[in-house]
Amino acid sequence: MTEITFRLYQPGDEGPILETFNRTFAEAWDEGYVDRTLAEWEWEFLGNPAGHRILLGVAEDGRVACQYAAVPIRVWAGRELSFFHAVDSMVHPEFRTGLRKRGLFLEVAERFFEEFGGKVDDLGFGYPVRPAWRIGERFLGYRLIRSLDYLLRPVAEPLEDRAGIQVKEVERFSPALDAFELGLRDRFACMTIKDRRYLDWRYADCPGHEYHVLEAWEGERYRGFVVLRLEGGLVPGSAMIGDFLVAPDDRDALQGLVAAAGRIARGGGCSQLLTVQNPSLPLFGLWTDLGFRAEPSANWLERKLGSRDWTSGLDQEWLGGHWQYCLGDSDLF
Repeated sequence: MTEITFRLYQPGDEGPILETFNRTFAEAWDEGYVDRTLAEWEWEFLGNPAGHRILLGVAEDGRVACQYAAVPIRVWAGRELSFFHAVDSMVHPEFRTGLRKRGLFLEVAERFFEEFGGKVDDLGFGYPVRPAWRIGERFLGYRLIRSLDYLLRPVAEPLEDRAGIQVKEVERFSPALDAFELGLRDRFACMTIKDRRYLDWRYADCPGHEYHVLEAWEGERYRGFVVLRLEGGLVPGSAMIGDFLVAPDDRDALQGLVAAAGRIARGGGCSQLLTVQNPSLPLFGLWTDLGFRAEPSANWLERKLGSRDWTSGLDQEWLGGHWQYCLGDSDLF
């Protein structure tokens, strides 16, 4: 049996990681798979202002036999916490069978949780499809927050612009965002810290995807933003609003931003806008007032939002009622 050494990522591992990643996921996709590039990998893991989380199982010949990795994000919940979003968990096809009592996936996952859970990160979360959810729930301590609904709105029904609200598309986020975001933190019980450094990394610097960053202004006053992506919609024909920030009661800014997003989506050949919002929060009502309707993700490919807590003290019931999550917190956007 090949000896597997478990260890943290070291510089130079990216080549073997990408070889295993592309081999593994190319076999899993039915068609249309495009290899991940080194630039995409370096952006996701080395460029993230919050750092990276990578644990590897390396074979004697240097191949990456398995990996458990995550993208950390800074979260404000009355205090700063670190959440991680589990991504790129994999076992090389040639290492999936053998004489081990437990599979490599569970072994590398448990070692990852031992390394980071409660020591570096307070809470882990993910949006797994059904087979991955069953493993996470049974063996890795993940518990359900909710099965996702998608909020959908036809772009053929345009929204009116709001008087006094100017919406601009920008390459990078405005310096005014930082003070705006800081002033809103305590109006949300739990949300990603959306400062300029994080958002420019997440969207402006991201290779491989084109994001439309729209900012709302009232004269010199910053009123919020949305981030739109036209390709790769979770529902066929949809353009995704994967990230946003407005004051919880600012319908005018949200309507102006969504109206502009709808025009871009329509011009890009999309038939509807899609977003994901926590239905327990007041902001959800602003979206439905703007004509978005909820449809279960199971109508296409069911996505469940689950979490495992170590030191945050936030259980699934509390998160379900208070967390302002969005698709941009994950690799679904």
